Amino acid sequence: MTCSSCNAEGSRSEHNFLLKSNSTEHWEVCVCGKERGRGGHIDADSNGKCDTCNAAVHVHTYATSWNYDASQHWHQCSCGAKKDAASHYDNNKDGLCDVCNYRVSNYFTVTFQSLSSSGNIAVSNQTVQNNGYPYNPSDPSKVTFGGVTYTFKGWTTSYTGSSWYLYTNQPLVTPSYQRINSNATFYAVYTTNDKSTISYTAAAGKETDFDARDFYNAYRNQYNGTLNYVTFNVAKSTYNSFEGAVYAGSSSLSHSDLTDSRFYYDEDDAGRNDYALDDLSLVADKNADDDSITLTFTAYGTWGQMSGTVRLAVGDATVDGKTIVYRVTPGKTVDFDRANFNTVFQASYPSESLEYVIFDRPDSDAFDHGTLYSEYGRSSYETAFTRSDLDDATFYYSNSVSGRDNYALNDLTFAAKNTFQDTVKLSFTAYGANSSHRVYGTVELRSSENASDGDITYKVSPGKSVDFDRSDFLSFLRDTYRNADLDYVIFDRPASANDYAQGTLYSGYGTSSQTSFSRSDLDNAAFYYNSKDATGRNDYALDSLTFVASSSFKTPIELTFTAYDEDGYDVDGTLVIQTDGSTSNYVGSVRYSTTTGTNVQINANDIARYFKKSTGGTLNYVMFTGVPSTGALYYNYYSASKYGSTGRTQLTSSNSNAFYFNPTSTAQYALTELTYVPSGSNYCVTIPFTAYGTNGVNVSGSLLISVSRSAVSEIYGVTSRNTAVSFPASGFYSAVLNATGSSLYSIQLLSLPASNQGTVYVGSGTSTRANTTTQYTYASGSNSISQLRFVPASTYTGSVEIPYVALNSNGQALASGTFSLGVVNTRRTFSDVGSSSWCYKYVTELSDAGVIDGYSNGAFKPDSTISYGAALKLVMLAAGYPEQAPTNSSSVFSGYLAKAQADGLVTRGNVNLSAPITRLQVAQLAAGALKLSTANLSSVKPFTDTSDLYVQALNAAGIVEGYFSNGTSTFRPNNTLTRGQVSAIVWRMQNYQK
Repeated sequence: MTCSSCNAEGSRSEHNFLLKSNSTEHWEVCVCGKERGRGGHIDADSNGKCDTCNAAVHVHTYATSWNYDASQHWHQCSCGAKKDAASHYDNNKDGLCDVCNYRVSNYFTVTFQSLSSSGNIAVSNQTVQNNGYPYNPSDPSKVTFGGVTYTFKGWTTSYTGSSWYLYTNQPLVTPSYQRINSNATFYAVYTTNDKSTISYTAAAGKETDFDARDFYNAYRNQYNGTLNYVTFNVAKSTYNSFEGAVYAGSSSLSHSDLTDSRFYYDEDDAGRNDYALDDLSLVADKNADDDSITLTFTAYGTWGQMSGTVRLAVGDATVDGKTIVYRVTPGKTVDFDRANFNTVFQASYPSESLEYVIFDRPDSDAFDHGTLYSEYGRSSYETAFTRSDLDDATFYYSNSVSGRDNYALNDLTFAAKNTFQDTVKLSFTAYGANSSHRVYGTVELRSSENASDGDITYKVSPGKSVDFDRSDFLSFLRDTYRNADLDYVIFDRPASANDYAQGTLYSGYGTSSQTSFSRSDLDNAAFYYNSKDATGRNDYALDSLTFVASSSFKTPIELTFTAYDEDGYDVDGTLVIQTDGSTSNYVGSVRYSTTTGTNVQINANDIARYFKKSTGGTLNYVMFTGVPSTGALYYNYYSASKYGSTGRTQLTSSNSNAFYFNPTSTAQYALTELTYVPSGSNYCVTIPFTAYGTNGVNVSGSLLISVSRSAVSEIYGVTSRNTAVSFPASGFYSAVLNATGSSLYSIQLLSLPASNQGTVYVGSGTSTRANTTTQYTYASGSNSISQLRFVPASTYTGSVEIPYVALNSNGQALASGTFSLGVVNTRRTFSDVGSSSWCYKYVTELSDAGVIDGYSNGAFKPDSTISYGAALKLVMLAAGYPEQAPTNSSSVFSGYLAKAQADGLVTRGNVNLSAPITRLQVAQLAAGALKLSTANLSSVKPFTDTSDLYVQALNAAGIVEGYFSNGTSTFRPNNTLTRGQVSAIVWRMQNYQK
């Protein structure tokens, strides 16, 4: 058989095959079409050509970087070929694949490392979503081990090695302000009562005396003997290059004088070539520029020797956390240094540089002590800042600045008056290149002749506490009677009621024996050095005293005292408690107001709604992380609860429990059983808490409780849609004065309207938005109440509520209140509902929304009992139902009844639409119309006279409340309602849906 194309005969003959190829393979083909040997190219010698057909072959070039998807990573060639494909893995648990850095987890572990009671490492963890924020844990407790007491100072992310827990001026951070995008560790750092580290600081050209008592206390901290003398040691080059010197009297000590001499505690023991410790001083060079050295010392005494360090610092500036301190001599000047501000900023954002700083408006008396200048001494450029215009300027890190109100940070100078002997504080906000990155700080301008310290001085943050230390009083006594043994201390009656109102002094704070001292009874008590000697009715231990500062603590408190030794000698002294420079803004995730002598029952549903709004989850339990500085928080105050403790229990820092929203047994504590009992009037107190969900998510918040002499009236106004309205300063002043009897100095806004409602601006333009940290004054100025304007969003109508706290001239809270606005299309009035009527707000806004109507004679009749049919109509319209035409002539509300029955809102057939409606019936209709869920309700029934789930659901939503008396809450389900009362319920229904 012969091939017709190639003439090959049979299978024994050869076809005429030719080699063919394309980009991926080669083969042989005869002219007759017969093929053989088809296969892919092979380039075994990697010369870019097929070993068989010599065709050009693509050589895979795999990228060194990794490609990845949700499950794998690989190296990829430009042709799409892959190699080294493997699944992601994250062995170091940082949320990223260890190979390709693909994010494999949306959650990270945040570790908080502190000291346990035995001095070991204690660790707690939080799981935080990527780019989320941790909550602030409770402050670690004071710890004593090895004879040293460690007191919590703050949290830092700086690890300093084996002594990580010692505070050595590391930058402190607030955990809840730190965005988390990897695993992170926060370290608790502590100050100690270890006296072996002594510090002295002197401003440029100034002198600071050594104190022999510091060395005596250091020695006594380790031995019970008597200090004899001290020797010092420091490298010669270090001492000689230091911008200061140690003096003995009027003579500067050379390095050999300092290191070869003995310095005696008792000057009578000093020989010809010796010195007295009390004769030593640190003298800073005239132009000293922030320099420091550390001397080591050895103290010799009757029981042996011990070693310690003395830190000597000179210059005009220091940075402590978020506080920049400049020291200035009266009549002299001090220059600001931009590097100090950058240090503050980079403590929070270490990889980013400072861009600019904006100062808040200073206190009214801030510039009574001196003047702040830009380019001081350059006559054609010099600018002096007044209190009213400082906050209008921007101060840049860069020295190249242009613009009308723009200046360079490095050009700032404070010129102190000759009489300056105080501290001026200037609050500021530091911004990075990313404008959302901001850090709040304070500049303190301190007089180098500041005499504000007492014989004993304690510093405390607003809202925090500080413990008294009996050894401070012993040291003070021995400064006069060296070998005296302290017996007891008696305090005088505090001179100022206002100052003493800035906090509370306790004995046994946080324990079952906690006792608070009023101004009138402090001088009736004796405080003993040895607690075993405190045997009388008004006797207490000195070491048991704690001062708890209020949230507005600002002005130093001075307590005069007399210290008595065991032989009858006595010495008068002064104890000063002052702020540590930190500030506290009032916040309140959940807010309550009450009047003097009226208790506040904490509503568990309020915290549950805050938790749901913050996380979307269901509340499980709450832990309180602090106790009120004024008044007291009790569990089961009325002894009426079946959950947890059966008796009244005051919450302290040592006995706070988990309070469950839905307790599953009577052994658990119920969140519903908490009562705040006020003490005094005209103050605000915050109580911090952490709320935990059923899914493990948690959120931190606080209760803000306002206590005033009488109720603070709501400030309410009506404005037309898309029409701005200024804050009525006189209205705020009157509301506060009438409630407290005190004059309003300023307000701080507690929260701002949602963006869909509108914006609060400062001034006439829209360039400056109001915030919740500035204190807006009643007096005129750029940051005054009258400068605040609310501008509604263009399409918004409805209710706007702006809560605030009212402050006096000392920055102390007097009360909290609310400024409310009704934004309406058309303002409608009724002859019997004036602006002073309690239901004016509800009726005005609901009538504009088309939910309620009045009578043909122009009246609303708010006090008339409402019928079932009228209430049904209002409830359904508020829930979003359209108007319903009558289905029969018997009632104009028949259409609403028919629709309600069809939708299951009303299940019974015999409804008398003309009969009065009861509170139970309204609650059932409202809960059904809003389709409120009856799941996840607390197992603790809110009312004793009804167990209806719709009532409970409506109460949980904050739409209806009950009547509380002596531990019992009732709903009064069979009571009828007026038209005004139903308008309030319907108004809350409408706002619940927004």
